[in-house]
Amino acid sequence: MFQTSPSESSHQLAGRFTTETNAPSSLAPEEPRLTRADQDTAKPLSPLPAATSASASTEAARSGPTHDSAYRALLSAVLDPTIAIDPRGTIVTASASVETVFGYSPSELAGRNIKLLMTEPHHSQHDAYLAKYALTGETNILGRTREFEVVHKQGHHLVCELSVARADVPGSEPLFIGSFRDVTQRRAAEVALGESERRFRAIFDRSYQFMGLLRTDGTVLEVNQAALDAIGSTRAQTIGLKFWDTPWWSSDPAERARARQAVDAAAQGQFVRFETTHRGADGHLFSVDFSLNPVRDAEGNVALLIPEGRNISELKRAQRAETAMLRALATIGENAAMLAHEIKNPITAVNLALRAVSKQLGEDDRAVLEDLVARMQRLEALMRRTLSFTKPLDLRLARVDVRELVDAAVRSQRPDIVKRGAELKVEVEPGIEIVCDRQLIDEVLTNLIRNALEAVPERPRLVLTAGRAGRGTLFVVEDNGPGIPEFLRNTLFKPFSTTKSSGTGLGLAFCRKVVEEHGGTIEAKASPLGGARFEVRIPNPS
Repeated sequence: MFQTSPSESSHQLAGRFTTETNAPSSLAPEEPRLTRADQDTAKPLSPLPAATSASASTEAARSGPTHDSAYRALLSAVLDPTIAIDPRGTIVTASASVETVFGYSPSELAGRNIKLLMTEPHHSQHDAYLAKYALTGETNILGRTREFEVVHKQGHHLVCELSVARADVPGSEPLFIGSFRDVTQRRAAEVALGESERRFRAIFDRSYQFMGLLRTDGTVLEVNQAALDAIGSTRAQTIGLKFWDTPWWSSDPAERARARQAVDAAAQGQFVRFETTHRGADGHLFSVDFSLNPVRDAEGNVALLIPEGRNISELKRAQRAETAMLRALATIGENAAMLAHEIKNPITAVNLALRAVSKQLGEDDRAVLEDLVARMQRLEALMRRTLSFTKPLDLRLARVDVRELVDAAVRSQRPDIVKRGAELKVEVEPGIEIVCDRQLIDEVLTNLIRNALEAVPERPRLVLTAGRAGRGTLFVVEDNGPGIPEFLRNTLFKPFSTTKSSGTGLGLAFCRKVVEEHGGTIEAKASPLGGARFEVRIPNPS
């Protein structure tokens, strides 16, 4: 008989033919058992030919060759392996399909104990299981389908569904018929599907974006945890509802109607996207970039809808702050233009008057006036720089050879380089062109070279390089000066921020403005030379 111990689950005993045992009930809950009396009331199965020939029953005699041939044909044709055993576990007969599935031919199995196909510990304990069944007549496997492991002839294990029935033979001992179905591949596919589901759920629920899954009629099938947490809701409060009836759209009837229209449009194959607002778990409204994407099946029909949302509240606040800043700068620019016009002419007149007076004074007085003239000139330069910084940039783009650009910047600073006795090393990768405003990028490089010279009071050492870097061109200017403290690097490119006693604080801010207008970046780092390292990246021409 094929029996399983009540102390173990069907998954733990995969594929074992065991008898009912009196194992302690503390190991596992007892299952309902069939007594021998119960079995006697069940309709018995007809015996297989091997059993009838052994018992030489009169029924077999009456059936003759035709009946015997029908049984043999059945055993030969059945696709699922079928095995009959006697009460001692000896295999009486087996279908031809056992060879296809288990690797044994029917003749190899006939006369051998069924435990041949079992895994431990049931291989060793099966005889005891049968003995206890013979005494108690109790079983928990007859008339059921269970899942077990079976040992293949080559030693590997198969997962099988096993159904066992008792066949009472008149005038002889009963047979027990086991029908196997190999579900190894199906079980592996189920395990793989479960693992895939867990991976999907991990990604789905850990995405910071709001995601869901809808039927084409708008019914919510799935929603990720981020979307639920954003509004303080649960799956039970959303799954099964129409999308527009969920808490995400409860704050505004107009937005609820808009969501319904979006579902209708997406169900027709349209991609829908708009900005909306949801009410958060704290009661405050937040802005969402919402989209609804149709998913088509193999025939091209819309089968599902994927709603997605991204909290853009911080982005909207940043945009509002940027807009306010731009308006303020525009106002400053307008006022600066007027202020520069009003101040520039008097400053120029004062400069001319001071120079005229200085010619009539002595050397000492002339020195004082010359110093005053220099101060006025710096004031005029500050006004010009402030005006140029606040004005919008009008880029005049052209293809420029990088080598020419670097040489021009170095040439403009050559007098100061010679004057300070600076050591300058220039390395430019040949054959590089960028699309830029030549004059503005020249101002950037000139400003960085001048800053590097001014940063080192004695024997400056400068390195200027330019070369390809990723999808752009990298310019580097570095020096052996004192460098830039870490705490100043975050504010270094802000207007009126400077580390120099005589600086305006607009030079690096202007550099960043120019570079960013070109789609590039500028950064300040520490140089291996000991001083500052400025990196300017300009993207390649498309």
